[in-house]
Amino acid sequence: MKTKILTLLTIVVLFSCKSKAQNGNTDDIKSTLTSYIHAGDINDVAKLKPYLHDDFRVVLYDTKKDATSILDKKTYVSFIKTKKFGGYERTANYEDIQLIGNNMASIKMTLTSPGKPTLKNFYSLVKIKGKWLVFQDFVTLIF
Repeated sequence: MKTKILTLLTIVVLFSCKSKAQNGNTDDIKSTLTSYIHAGDINDVAKLKPYLHDDFRVVLYDTKKDATSILDKKTYVSFIKTKKFGGYERTANYEDIQLIGNNMASIKMTLTSPGKPTLKNFYSLVKIKGKWLVFQDFVTLIF
């Protein structure tokens, strides 16, 4: 009987440790994405750049044209700087976070703002030297 209780207790402790570690990772991911989104919302390139991977890109799917546009990091940053993108607050709804090992993540979320199209985003993040960076922002506008 004692062996069964000890085994069960060990299993519960191991699972709780794993869950806590994963929550810590998702908290870091959410913090990175929140900062990335906020920097775009206020058109602050200096605050935005630290969250972007060197090979960052935006893939925009246009439902009306049934086509995609790809923006590299330099173009995206210039669009934020010149206020072609961003400049208004959005509410983020995290729908799914998938950890891929310890250094990659895929996040599905919806961004909304009154009077603006809803954005359905699929982010790819990578953890380099302990820091999460946004590698890709795959977005489609919902009208």
